[in-house]
Amino acid sequence: MREVLLGGYPAKKCPRVVHNEHAPGSVAVELPVPAHLQILFDAGRAFQDEVVAALRDVLDDGTFIDPDESWAATIDATVTAMRRGDPVIVGGRLPDTGARRGAPDLLVRAGTGATYVPVDIKHHHTLKASKTKTLTFSAIDAPMRWETAGGVCDRGGHRRDDVMQLAHYTRMLQDLGFHPGDEWLYGGILGTDSYDGLTAHGCGITWYDLTEAGEQTFSASAQSGRRMRTPLERYDHEFDFRVEVAQAARDGRELVRPIGTDECFDCVWVRQCEQVVGPDDAGFALRHGRLRTREWQYLASRGVTTLADLAALELDADLLDGFARNAASRPGAGAAEKALRAAVTKADLTLRGVDIEPIDGVWPAVPTADVEVDFDIEWDRTGRIYQHGLRIRHDADETTARYEPVVSFEPLDDTGEAALAEQVAHRLEELIADAELRGRTLMIFHWSAVEVSRTRKFPRLAALLEGRTVDLHAWASSAFIARKSFSIKDVAPIFGFEWGVDDAGGFSSMDKIEHARGTGPDAEAARTWCLDYNESDVAAQAAIRDGLRARVSRPPA
Repeated sequence: MREVLLGGYPAKKCPRVVHNEHAPGSVAVELPVPAHLQILFDAGRAFQDEVVAALRDVLDDGTFIDPDESWAATIDATVTAMRRGDPVIVGGRLPDTGARRGAPDLLVRAGTGATYVPVDIKHHHTLKASKTKTLTFSAIDAPMRWETAGGVCDRGGHRRDDVMQLAHYTRMLQDLGFHPGDEWLYGGILGTDSYDGLTAHGCGITWYDLTEAGEQTFSASAQSGRRMRTPLERYDHEFDFRVEVAQAARDGRELVRPIGTDECFDCVWVRQCEQVVGPDDAGFALRHGRLRTREWQYLASRGVTTLADLAALELDADLLDGFARNAASRPGAGAAEKALRAAVTKADLTLRGVDIEPIDGVWPAVPTADVEVDFDIEWDRTGRIYQHGLRIRHDADETTARYEPVVSFEPLDDTGEAALAEQVAHRLEELIADAELRGRTLMIFHWSAVEVSRTRKFPRLAALLEGRTVDLHAWASSAFIARKSFSIKDVAPIFGFEWGVDDAGGFSSMDKIEHARGTGPDAEAARTWCLDYNESDVAAQAAIRDGLRARVSRPPA
């Protein structure tokens, strides 16, 4: 039997996936790739190609491994380049070592001799603004000329997963004798952030110290249940455990049971896992507000395994204290208790077949005005707002509703984006002046804070929104509890609303605007999609208010 070999992803992914991949007779069920994920996959591949092309332009001493060669030939070419001490190797593949296999996107020579540190290309941000921390980075044309910058740090949202993969490659380089030593326990990510003002080419590598104890994890021996660990410590523990899981699965044993988490939604093994645990398992039956692996494990130790168990759970002080110890990764005081209470509530709603109800049992008055303006914006991949949707109606009468988009299907610069905002401001001024003249109230509704936060850079528009807006998401989530999430895509269907387009979502809109800026039938269809999608978004807000008003006037028995 072939030895267990694991790549750079298993250590940061669900261990049951490893079990399924190595258990005899396991069958994955390929699921249709959701449109938003396919867009991300395509964008990731395109970004990888763009970065490699940029590296070819700026690296005079770069060695580029041919990606079309066989796996074995690519490994041979990589090892040959490393033994020569080539400064930067792009697209290399390392020889298998122990239970590890992997292919770091870049190998950058460090220290003395033929020794290297890994860099990976990732289609996401790596940086975060910071008043106290600093960033270690390098330009792509001089990867080992490290510099530091203030006001920003490496604590982007993907850091936790990124450093695990870098730790995997680091251990491989150590095993193979190609690592420069303990003083060089670093890895880099070449992400999507702009390095304008820091590097000549506007992009750079974010460097991570793999020995920095920056991750709070569960600890059975610590009094608080938490301990700060380094990426290498976390990686070693998680990887070794997954090797044990794989070996046990091959022997017909089971070290891990399926546990329903958010990772399951896009997993090819989800159907098999659901069959193993049964339809009443709390982790899989609860579709929204799922807990995390160790949290489910703790509840199971207290006899809570089914949806009914969860709904009936008594949250006494002893249970809450134990749960908090097993929820080490949740930041902030009270975060663990809040998550558990939400899960219990959603389990109860699911069993009762209730989609939404008021938190205190009393249906609140729904915000309303004589003139209701529903407002929604769409932005492209550069962050520029290309579409402002206004839907205006009077006296909550749907027959008066009219949709007025302000949109550009041309590529935008700062001036073009500001011009669109001026058009929106002008229209709002007209509506506000007319309402005031007639002695009528006016409210501007939006779903979540982005309509206000992203338009704040336009002074005239921001001034008109000030004091006149109602964030329906914030209002609804503070007044109600819901079986699903408070995404508008989950709330509006409760009241029978359906979007007028397929694949409705922000990721799809970013993809569609790129097509809409082209020519031909596909471009025209994309423009129609953008308009229909935005019109549905603003209409959904009105549908939610109307649906809630109906519930207030006729509350369920």
